[in-house]
Amino acid sequence: MHIIIAAITALAGLIWALNSLQRSGFDLNSLNPFLAYRRWKWRSTYGGKPIYRLERPMDVAAVLLLGIAKADGDITSDQKRELQAMFQSEFELSRDEAADLLLASAHLIRDQIYIVDHLDKILERSAERFEPAAVGSLLGMMRKIAALDGSINTEQQKLIDATESYFAARHKVAGGKWA
Repeated sequence: MHIIIAAITALAGLIWALNSLQRSGFDLNSLNPFLAYRRWKWRSTYGGKPIYRLERPMDVAAVLLLGIAKADGDITSDQKRELQAMFQSEFELSRDEAADLLLASAHLIRDQIYIVDHLDKILERSAERFEPAAVGSLLGMMRKIAALDGSINTEQQKLIDATESYFAARHKVAGGKWA
């Protein structure tokens, strides 16, 4: 009989401890290994910075072009106009789509202080989709935006050189048009 009373007391103590933990804010579902795996998978997929998840070469090019314009400080209205004109002509976008792309790029780049340090992370997902003509076009646009306000400064030149060397190091560059 004393064994049964001990088992009931142990069960009541366990239920009381779990109830107290739950009332204090501990989530018992966190002990579920399948739920923990799903959370880890979600965090690794969507938990990073959005700028490192860009897959379309056009989006990455827009971010890099805006990074070149902002490397000198704040973006000027001439640079903004020229960027939108480039987006319309090179990427074959409408005026509204070009403005949206510039706005989205500005949103993505707002927390990036120095793009050169994280260039490999930004280009990682989209580098395979850049074709050689798109890389040449991107570098030309970067030089044009950098020279818009006069001569190219050292920060802009570092970003252009880093982009050029990144694509030069990757021997196989495949993909399609700006998409």
